[in-house]
Amino acid sequence: MSSGDAFGLTSTPDFLPGYHGSDGDKRYPSPRKLRSMGAVLIDLVLLFGPAFALGVLMVAVEMPRTNSYVLLPIPLAIIVGNWILLRKWVHATVGELIFGLVAIRGRDGAWPGWSELLSGRAPGHDGVPNIVRVRRCDIRGRGRESDR
Repeated sequence: MSSGDAFGLTSTPDFLPGYHGSDGDKRYPSPRKLRSMGAVLIDLVLLFGPAFALGVLMVAVEMPRTNSYVLLPIPLAIIVGNWILLRKWVHATVGELIFGLVAIRGRDGAWPGWSELLSGRAPGHDGVPNIVRVRRCDIRGRGRESDR
């Protein structure tokens, strides 16, 4: 790699960005900013919607306090299922599935493990995001290797 590649002054095929799925990464060429915003909107509705609906239901129906505690785990189960379990099994939340995105690890492009799923998109110790969203069509396959 030349010094021009390191500073982004040239566009040779040898230039690789800092992590998988970053802006300008030629390994994942499809645009995904608008798709990511739509996926986040759907996931936020799934995050706050069940809790809001449960609150409205409890006020409207006037359930006895002992029966209302039975319904409290429902929003928690939806949140854990969407943000953790679904991401582990199909590599995407409901919003990401609707918009054709998947979650990968930023450091090597592999599927995220339990530690990345629990820490979310926060940067790791090396400054690389743990989870990055990319288009499903840009993923080469389950056994893909890093291009580095």
